[in-house]
Amino acid sequence: MQSPSVFVDVILPLQVQNNFTYSVPAEMEKNVRPGMRVLVQFGKSKFYSALIRRIHQNPPIHPPKGIEEVLDEKPLLDEIHFLFWEWISYYYMCTIGEVMSAALPAGLKMSSETKILLSPRFLEENPNPEKLTDQEFLICDALKKRKTLDVKEAAIILSLKNPQNLLRQMLRSNIINFQEEVRDKYGAKKVTMIKLNEEFEKEEKLNKLLPELEKKSFPQLEIVLHFIREQKDSKNKWLSRNSILKNFKAHALEALIQKNVLTKEIWGFSIAENELKIEPPYSLQGFQSKALADIKEKFTENDVCLLHGITGSGKTEIYCHLIAETLNAGKQVLYLVPEIALTTQLLGRLKKHFGPSLSVFHSRFSGRERLETWQSLNKPEGGESKARVILGARSAVLLPFRNLGLIVVDEEHDSSYKQHDPAPRYHARDAAIYMASLHNAKVVLGTATPCIESYFNATNGKYGLVNLNERFQSVSLPEIKIIDLRNPEEAIGSANCGISASLKIAVEESLKRKEQVILFQNRRGFAPYTECSRCSFVPQCIQCDVSLIYHKTNGKLTCHYCGYSILPLKNCPACGNIHLLHKGLGTQKIEEELSLLIPEAKVKRLDSDAVRGKYAFSQIIESFDAGETDILVGTQMVTKGLDFDQVGLVGVVQADAIIRQPDFRSAERAFQIITQVAGRAGRKNVKGLALIQTSQPENKIFDWVCRNDYSGMYEAVLNERREFGYPPFLRLIHILVISMQYELLQEGATFLAEKIKLRFGNLVLGPAFPHIPRVRGEYRKQILLKIPREFSAQKIRFELLAIFEEFRAEKIYVRVKLKIDVDPN
Repeated sequence: MQSPSVFVDVILPLQVQNNFTYSVPAEMEKNVRPGMRVLVQFGKSKFYSALIRRIHQNPPIHPPKGIEEVLDEKPLLDEIHFLFWEWISYYYMCTIGEVMSAALPAGLKMSSETKILLSPRFLEENPNPEKLTDQEFLICDALKKRKTLDVKEAAIILSLKNPQNLLRQMLRSNIINFQEEVRDKYGAKKVTMIKLNEEFEKEEKLNKLLPELEKKSFPQLEIVLHFIREQKDSKNKWLSRNSILKNFKAHALEALIQKNVLTKEIWGFSIAENELKIEPPYSLQGFQSKALADIKEKFTENDVCLLHGITGSGKTEIYCHLIAETLNAGKQVLYLVPEIALTTQLLGRLKKHFGPSLSVFHSRFSGRERLETWQSLNKPEGGESKARVILGARSAVLLPFRNLGLIVVDEEHDSSYKQHDPAPRYHARDAAIYMASLHNAKVVLGTATPCIESYFNATNGKYGLVNLNERFQSVSLPEIKIIDLRNPEEAIGSANCGISASLKIAVEESLKRKEQVILFQNRRGFAPYTECSRCSFVPQCIQCDVSLIYHKTNGKLTCHYCGYSILPLKNCPACGNIHLLHKGLGTQKIEEELSLLIPEAKVKRLDSDAVRGKYAFSQIIESFDAGETDILVGTQMVTKGLDFDQVGLVGVVQADAIIRQPDFRSAERAFQIITQVAGRAGRKNVKGLALIQTSQPENKIFDWVCRNDYSGMYEAVLNERREFGYPPFLRLIHILVISMQYELLQEGATFLAEKIKLRFGNLVLGPAFPHIPRVRGEYRKQILLKIPREFSAQKIRFELLAIFEEFRAEKIYVRVKLKIDVDPN
């Protein structure tokens, strides 16, 4: 047999450090190229779709396995994408396989699934059922009816959480066999598109059709007239079936298709919605035009420009002009936003300008929808369906752009751009800047409250800096007032709903003026904790070191970390007392109490509990935007760049909870959150007012917010960080050591910290318990490494990875997990 002469190094979607080499069968040699997927066997029985990184003729030391199948006709990725993945892997200290898992949509990742079936020997012998245990009999009986089971199905049948031990015993007894089945998870989503038959576009044919329909079927006539109007107004020939059925009857539509008056085609998801009249970006006001010109000038010196524009200054319109110019140059654009809710509100505005060139990408999309967007970026230039503007949240930075010209990072300061779990723990803003450098593209970072590091880079010449100090149409910034909750006249009433006397009056006056209200409370649920009135017992999560939060909508006490929940206690388990009080304020409680306090108001809530469904974001926002909701109560979702015309009042219910965070970024974050939420008021047609409730009105943060003094906050925070050694003067690497066993954690964390201290000395802090020491039954300790900017990043990473490998090589610590977070946020 001839030895293979061609080999491929592949990336596997697993947490493994290296690429792996496979041989290429002679008949497949002409079909393989870097960036293609191939099916490979990894381990004894598992199969995965891997990506070819390199093709060569260097046989490995050990005889390699051969690839099973080539899955693509053309490469999915090019060299730039691989370089970007490798940078993420290097900078954020994770494996390239973890980057692959995060970047590829589920539809492009195939893996084998273990199937259970009865062994031929068992079927042949057909033993007496009495020789089987009860559990073995249940599995055998199910397999006789179903032929195969997966492990999850076996667990349900057996009522076991982990049935693996039993299944392995049955395997050893030759009762069952395991089989690996490879599944392709993708089935393309299709949309039915309809247009007027070309024959009926002719005037003579149409003049004959319309009177006939008027006599026989008025519903059909309405549909034909609708197509004529659309074609005339927006030059849109194709309309989606779903959009037509919003206003017309299905039977009338089908009748016209059968008569060949209408033509039907099945299109892919990403190109279906092409139904808006395309308009150029709106004309800019003078100060906006100057800012646009300044950004272009900065781009001659810097590839990154920070647009520091106050809330309501019209940054989005400036972005639109930059996007239009980039598209005219034949380039692609990535528009990043920190929150999925923002994609909902921006989508309509951007579609007016960019139509079918615009695609959306975020985690609420189904696997099929994300794959459609992903694949549309790989289509050849000139195709009608080619995605040229991508509007997306954090994960959109991992999409495979081919010809990127501009990246807009809106609300660049927002902490939602940082990925926490699972790895890679990248920051989308910083990753976007590096990706832009690979494409020779430009980056605009826009915000009213810049991240300290970004503003530091801008004032030191690393980024360009453009300021935008006027509001659109000369609208004034909202007036900001502090409500001192220590004042007896402001006593919080209405069943402790958190609304002071001044805030209640302001809400009522706003509603009388037909203005809308936003109330911000950064705590979801009904009550943060439940307390015994006699002994102060507080129900705790059994897996996490936190109190259970009462959710009135489902009537349960729930842990926000692991999801554990129980029914409310009827009496205290410590002392037997039946009087258990729900303490503290959550968004659910404020929503309920407001409905009682101001019954004529229509109140809705915007938090992660209220937006479980795919379209819940858009439904809540569209309802508020249309004036159907009077008061919107929400968490940080309401602070992030939302634009509503009729909001006259914003209330911050508990500002103290924001400024008390145990974090070196607490002052910066508090300023950003309060300034951003206050900026939702008075954006167009009404004079804005923001009321901030606090028991610490003397705190300097409120002075900065009331004076909109970003510079004052920046200088004070920068001086503190310079003195105590925090970014931007040093880099941070956070190491979380995790174990189910408390003693093993203590020993392992100490061992690892000592190893790191041998190399980095007093740059290492810890190990110490975090604010919440136990989550999901796992104990945690943290180690913080502070790295001066002048140190070699490459050398530090090399030495740290060597220490981690040494730690993992210790058998005693094989069950201890490490989570590495570079530039923790």
